[in-house]
Amino acid sequence: MSDDLNLEERLYRTWVQYLIDGSRREFAGLVVDGELRLVESDEYRSSYFHYAKAVVYLPHASHRFILDNKDFEEEIRNSLWFILQGNIPCIEDEFQIDLVTKLLDIEPDWRKTIKYLIANSKDLNQGLITEKAFAKKDQEAIIYNEIKFASNAEIRIAQELEAKKVLFFPLPLAVRRETGNNYKDHREVDFLVCLDGIWGILEVSYHPDRYEKDAEKDAWFKKSGILCIEHRSAERCYNQPKTVVAEFLDILSKHKR
Repeated sequence: MSDDLNLEERLYRTWVQYLIDGSRREFAGLVVDGELRLVESDEYRSSYFHYAKAVVYLPHASHRFILDNKDFEEEIRNSLWFILQGNIPCIEDEFQIDLVTKLLDIEPDWRKTIKYLIANSKDLNQGLITEKAFAKKDQEAIIYNEIKFASNAEIRIAQELEAKKVLFFPLPLAVRRETGNNYKDHREVDFLVCLDGIWGILEVSYHPDRYEKDAEKDAWFKKSGILCIEHRSAERCYNQPKTVVAEFLDILSKHKR
């Protein structure tokens, strides 16, 4: 049994590294906290081909996100199979990969904790404006790591900021009570980032023709001293998140007083 567990851990470690080396850091971020279990086949247990399937236990948020994004699910399955084939005895046409939710550990007085959270829960301001915009279209914001996002492009930027270990606030609600009108006094940016005490904003842009609205929004934040505000296209954020974040952090570092 210990040999199987060691094999499972080695396979999982190799898989995560394979994703990172293939510039698929976002997938590695989704699965890194999971576990792999190989299941033996009753029919082939006494023969060479004795594994019937692989079960990947994922944190709830990652599991839900993957199942809601079929392209992601296909990539997860294909990349894992690439590592498994040749490294475990199995029959390819009969082998299956299951993605399931990883069960939570039971902490002392967990029911008491849950009751407290239910009684005191409130809607967070995080992603509030985005969520309202989605609701008008009868859609829901995307949840990754228990955080609301408006797109997969934003999630890729968040994952890269996580990898950089930078303090950041995704879709924060900013308030400066000046007019009494929420649509003027409430603003939401895609990413508010703090680097060594310097604050900056990175916007994932979907509408290149909204110069006047973006300029007015930028000026609203600059009035309070946030001078580094950068816009990058959603397409570039999705395809080149590492480059986008590196460029932004380099620009932000130059604003140090």
